[in-house]
Amino acid sequence: MPIALIKIIEGRSPEKKRRLIESVSQAMADSLEMPLDAVRVLLHEYPSGHWGRGGRLVSDIQAKTPSESPSAQVADATAKLLAN
Repeated sequence: MPIALIKIIEGRSPEKKRRLIESVSQAMADSLEMPLDAVRVLLHEYPSGHWGRGGRLVSDIQAKTPSESPSAQVADATAKLLAN
């Protein structure tokens, strides 16, 4: 059984996490030509103070950016791509 390990910064809604897990699961099942029920996804969430990007804490980056963090935008874009 294939297992996807996804590490993200905490703070996304249950609906976004649900869509991500559904999209990744479907993409793996399709790619590997196996039943969807055989795919497992483990989602690990980390505080933004435990995550670095570009040599800086994401919590520091988020404090300077009032809009949604770049990491959240990447996760959302990935989920959308996998859904298509």
